[in-house]
Amino acid sequence: MKNKLKFLSLVSVVAGSLVGSTSVFAQQGQELTGDPKLACEAILCLSSGTRPGECGPALNRYFGINYKYWSDTVKGRRNFLNQCPTAQDTSSANMPQIVDNIANGAGRCDAAYLNANNRTVAQTKICPQDGWQTGGNAWWNRNSGWTPPDDSWTQLDDGSGCYVKNVVVVSNAKPANCSAYANSQYTYLLGVRYVGDPTDGGHWVDDSIGGQ
Repeated sequence: MKNKLKFLSLVSVVAGSLVGSTSVFAQQGQELTGDPKLACEAILCLSSGTRPGECGPALNRYFGINYKYWSDTVKGRRNFLNQCPTAQDTSSANMPQIVDNIANGAGRCDAAYLNANNRTVAQTKICPQDGWQTGGNAWWNRNSGWTPPDDSWTQLDDGSGCYVKNVVVVSNAKPANCSAYANSQYTYLLGVRYVGDPTDGGHWVDDSIGGQ
């Protein structure tokens, strides 16, 4: 609830630049058009995990900024967001920091992206257990006893009889840029949380879907 209230404060700050716009964020007065208008709307839309349909044009403009190198993409997207008149405001919210967090995190910190790209190699371990000698377990052979099903497993030399192998898993370590983006007091439902064990199907889910 606290973050939701802070997010509404951000809406108030940015909406001041959208006065008179025909957007859903509009009030009355002088109208912003073109990229300045889209930049303000993008800041609002990218600060929340729940986005109305009116966010479409602003998000398309923002994510349409792409360069060969990620650092250039971040710079280009930051320059776009800075076209919003309140992007440099520090009177009630640290807008430059908010803009920087968005540029570095938006599009690379949701569960879908992290599950597909935030991967690492981990070691999984399995040891003989009572009861594994029945039920057709792949590790138990009636003739040769306890044996691994393939040569990807390596037996430990500690006398335990256990085996280990390296597997590619979804890392449960959240990238620093994602923490900065999601943990701002002026964002709402942008976080992700890790569920499960990395070596047993662990993965990220979005707060906007799975709840906080």
